[in-house]
Amino acid sequence: MSLAPLRNLTDIGLFVADLERAMAFYGETLGFELKRHDFGFAEFHTSGVGLALWEVSNVTEALALAETPRQGLSAMVAVRVETADAVDALHDELASKGVRIVQPPTTHPWNARTTYFSDPDDNLWEIYAWVGAPRTI
Repeated sequence: MSLAPLRNLTDIGLFVADLERAMAFYGETLGFELKRHDFGFAEFHTSGVGLALWEVSNVTEALALAETPRQGLSAMVAVRVETADAVDALHDELASKGVRIVQPPTTHPWNARTTYFSDPDDNLWEIYAWVGAPRTI
């Protein structure tokens, strides 16, 4: 069988320590609309790939996994916007809501204007816009 079906990405799941806290952040602070809530799990409406939150204790129990402490970055969620001004405006709005900004708006040599922030569980988010042709090597 071909692995082609793996390219039909439908959901991104973020692991969180406290589901209620994470739901408040994603719902109240970021404005995502709740689609489904179950024990240890929440899913939000998006215009593309689904966004799910999994409480770590629930996942480790359901899958009989050993809970291991998270060390450093493991993934990043990226959102593309149309303009560099939109990156700056979203940064300002997030900062005004008390969201932890990891990096303020910056234009990088790979021709993207970005800002980075994190959720309460240190899941990293990138907001970016191309300001030229994406650099390739």
